[in-house]
Amino acid sequence: MKAMYMKTLPFLQQIETDENVKKSDQAKLAVSSEEERVAIDLLNKAARIGMATKHRLQMTPVSFEKDNDRNGHVDFITAASNIRAKMYSINTADRLKTKRIAGRIIPAIATATAAVSGLVSVELIKIVGGHSFEAYRNCFFNLAIPVIVFTEPAPVRKTQIRNEISFTIWDRWTIFGREDFTLLNFINAVQERYSIEPTMVVHGVKMLYVPVMPGHVKRLKLTMHKLVKPATERKYIDLTVSFAPESDGDEDLPGPPVRYYFRPEEN
Repeated sequence: MKAMYMKTLPFLQQIETDENVKKSDQAKLAVSSEEERVAIDLLNKAARIGMATKHRLQMTPVSFEKDNDRNGHVDFITAASNIRAKMYSINTADRLKTKRIAGRIIPAIATATAAVSGLVSVELIKIVGGHSFEAYRNCFFNLAIPVIVFTEPAPVRKTQIRNEISFTIWDRWTIFGREDFTLLNFINAVQERYSIEPTMVVHGVKMLYVPVMPGHVKRLKLTMHKLVKPATERKYIDLTVSFAPESDGDEDLPGPPVRYYFRPEEN
């Protein structure tokens, strides 16, 4: 029993965050013999009266009720929050203050959640009804003041690659390959499907194809499986592609994410 108590001892001590403190200095942080005796007596009493059984130690969810002083809910929140406050040098709160704060948070969460759910549902109805873009609204609200402000959403920004080719942050291009699909096949597939030829292909932080890099031209003959080495259960990868600028001297133009599937499209 004493050994068990000593293992929990660090939780009763002040937490030391200085990495330069020597272990010998930390060993000086000892609990008095009286505190140790009280803790051992409490553990012995819990074991003796049958409180430390497997059934009693099972955790079950309960609904928070701040107005019933006999359930110990507010007492637990007060103790737990003050332990954390002590650890991080935050001002502690007494039981009445904790009860008052908890009483405000619960209805605030419920009302804010209800308001957001209602507003989102209204916008979903507009989508289902096929309403025009001008019918949609952004909303900012603060129920404590209270204030509710509606604004018209701005059109999504488009990035122009060519005069007739553009994309937004919501767009994603898709290419379906096969096991023997080479990097050159991938580049040709993008050009055929989206009418523009990639000049650079990147997977995460790995450059799959950058023409100015030594040896990258030889990679055009390698299969996508060999270049990426996907896991067996992996169905696709997301690639970053860039395209040649319209004018010489300009930087390559970024494109939308390209999702490459390792197998042909399934109908």
